[in-house]
Amino acid sequence: MMLVDTHCHLYLPEFAADLEDVLTRAHQNHVNIVVVAGIDAQTSLQCIKLAEKYEEVYAAVGIHPNSEVLDTKKELNAIRSWLSHPKIIAVGEIGLDYHRASVPIVEQRERFVRQLEFADEANLPIIVHNRNAIHDLHPLVAEWVRDKNRIPQEAKVAYGVFHSFSEDREWARELTQLGFLLGISGVVTFPNAHKTKEVVRSTPLTRLLLETDAPYLCPQPCRGKRNEPAHLNYIAQEMAALLGVSTDRVAEITSQNAKSLFGIG
Repeated sequence: MMLVDTHCHLYLPEFAADLEDVLTRAHQNHVNIVVVAGIDAQTSLQCIKLAEKYEEVYAAVGIHPNSEVLDTKKELNAIRSWLSHPKIIAVGEIGLDYHRASVPIVEQRERFVRQLEFADEANLPIIVHNRNAIHDLHPLVAEWVRDKNRIPQEAKVAYGVFHSFSEDREWARELTQLGFLLGISGVVTFPNAHKTKEVVRSTPLTRLLLETDAPYLCPQPCRGKRNEPAHLNYIAQEMAALLGVSTDRVAEITSQNAKSLFGIG
């Protein structure tokens, strides 16, 4: 069995003391590929350095909608300059976040659209952050997809992933039909996560990815603790139970999805 953690933040201070042990436990729990996602230029550079150091680690670079940066233009130029790096496999984590909105919404939209252009230029998928913003995000990504005539949808498994998907089954259907995958995090293991469980039941396995979002969103069996890639198996097990298939089957298909989306493995 092989698992791919398609979204985590191993550069954060929570992992500074034991990163080697974290990656060892990931291997012991069949997590053989890990994608680390940046939230600004500094953390994106940290992602690149981790990817250069560890064979199993790949990097996504981008500016999070609520990352407060001193010089947005300078940060965006840095992100753009790195996109030819062989271990950068996506532009992300990018999107809109209206929950906190510490960055003005107008600026969030501007940086998101600019980074969509970067992804198009580099022919990379996107990792989308959405918090209470789907009604504004959807038309932006829909327009971006329509403009990607030089990259036919049938040539790729998807244009990107909506990370830690939190919308309902109707939005799940809309986004997967548009050409996106859905990232399923530890939230699906929570007893009261009825909406996320229904999304998993109603979405083809070929449109789903596994992610931890470590150190956040630890699955139910270890809830309240620091999350890490090794915990991905709890998410796979819950998805298997919801779909009535084996955990091996969930691992196989979601890993294929990740490899095809990111062009790895």
